[in-house]
Amino acid sequence: MPKNRLTKNYFKIDPFIQHFFARIPPQTAATFTHTQLAELKKVFGNRAVNRHAVDVRLSIPFIKKRFYIVFLLGKEKRLKRRL
Repeated sequence: MPKNRLTKNYFKIDPFIQHFFARIPPQTAATFTHTQLAELKKVFGNRAVNRHAVDVRLSIPFIKKRFYIVFLLGKEKRLKRRL
């Protein structure tokens, strides 16, 4: 196995990596390098860590389907002017 492949210890330590690997097939997870995961964590890590003051998620049955509603409330951290 190449030196830049992930070790099992790294997988156990990092919560972002644990969550990410839980959502993809093990054979795919085994192909990621430290560099690739570090870049993924930069892009997606912030979203996984941020918590909201209010986080309400409801699933509503409607006829033969289900729909969901999400209400999030928290301090605005984005720039006032967005593209």
